[in-house]
Amino acid sequence: MEFREDQPRWQQVAQVIRERIAAGTYRPGSRVPSENDLMQEFGIARMTAHKAMRALREEGTIYTVRGMGSFVSSPESAGAEDA
Repeated sequence: MEFREDQPRWQQVAQVIRERIAAGTYRPGSRVPSENDLMQEFGIARMTAHKAMRALREEGTIYTVRGMGSFVSSPESAGAEDA
């Protein structure tokens, strides 16, 4: 992936994950790549991968289960956090 210079890399990586979720590549409840996987796939630093994953967690797009990984939130649970 070629990164644009007008936006931080972590935001661009997070957007790729969002697009994959929207396209059905990652479905609700399915595991998303780990920070290590993102580092390898995109050629990014650990902190960049961490910030992308943290942003996705904070917006409710994904959730993390310690020792198991990160998963796509269901649309119902993502919306429920806003209520």
